[in-house]
Amino acid sequence: MARSAVVVSLHYSPAHVSHMVAYGRLLREMGFKASFVLDEKYLSFPDFSAIAPVTSAREYAANPNSQTFDIAVYCNSAINNSASAQDMRARGVEVLYLFHEPAPLSLHWSEGWKEIFKLVVAKYCSIAMLRQSTAVLVPSNCARHLYDGYFARYNQNVFTLPLLFDDECGPGGAAYGKTERPYFSFLGYAIKAHDFDSFVAFVKFSIRAGSSIRFAIATRTDLSDYLAHDAELSRYAAEGWIHIQHGRALSNEEMNQYSRDSFCVWNLYKCSTQSGVLARSFMAGAPVIALKMGSFPEYIVPGVNGEFVTAASDAKAILQAAEKIRQNLSDYVLGSRKTFAETFYYRVHKKDMTEILKGFPKEVLQCASH
Repeated sequence: MARSAVVVSLHYSPAHVSHMVAYGRLLREMGFKASFVLDEKYLSFPDFSAIAPVTSAREYAANPNSQTFDIAVYCNSAINNSASAQDMRARGVEVLYLFHEPAPLSLHWSEGWKEIFKLVVAKYCSIAMLRQSTAVLVPSNCARHLYDGYFARYNQNVFTLPLLFDDECGPGGAAYGKTERPYFSFLGYAIKAHDFDSFVAFVKFSIRAGSSIRFAIATRTDLSDYLAHDAELSRYAAEGWIHIQHGRALSNEEMNQYSRDSFCVWNLYKCSTQSGVLARSFMAGAPVIALKMGSFPEYIVPGVNGEFVTAASDAKAILQAAEKIRQNLSDYVLGSRKTFAETFYYRVHKKDMTEILKGFPKEVLQCASH
């Protein structure tokens, strides 16, 4: 009889949908009977039901005896995670926790008070969750180093596994050439940690310098106030130099299309233990520009899938790197797709997940077909 596995997310975070889908597919292909237990806001996404049965978190909490699981994979921080995981463990379920950002709060002091408050809450929710987890997954060697320094005392059974994605773009992601990739793009949350201000400064520098590069911003962040106080950026948007989509959550399909439309993606972050933007960009064949910090040196190979610069404030160096990519785009596109296929594609990690499960009860392992 096939063992069962559930992918759980009790806090709505659309940026995590792709990872959750990838884990659902991975567990199913390993021989588990897979399902999802999700915050109600996820239920409008067709991605989940196309893979496995979906139950709302509220419905499951009201009748937890309605389903039995052998493994539960919790995908992001949530206030109710630890209580839910404790109940799962009491029912004999083994719990895996995907800990995306095991970084100390000191790395985020530049954020506004609202972001800091959310990070404080997320930290203590994660600590409580670590105590209830059978094992913990972190997404990079950088994240593992930080985890060992700041969180290992709460749970020492930790493994490193890159952010997982299905290949949502397919082989055709590499077929987009120079004419189909007009943008240098900022994708994702427009926050201080991602140095959005430096991106805007670079946009202005490039246009003033007479470059023909066009730009795009695709973010859930509401930029209305920002644009109201930046007449130059608003003027460039009106003139067609920069396309701006903001103020609402974008679907996976929309984000993938913005990635495919990009000849280069901004990854010049102030702090990052992992970047879903990087993995999605590579999936779409879009190279990136980044700083040599966080997990970026683990994945970026200059001349292959992106370039490094020494400072996000060095607009001249960024422009030179962007032009180098633009002039040799076909090579970078192929290199980016190759990195995705070998590093972030969920199917290449079936063996890794099997090894992780070896530390679990013997009967759980018996369900893994490969």
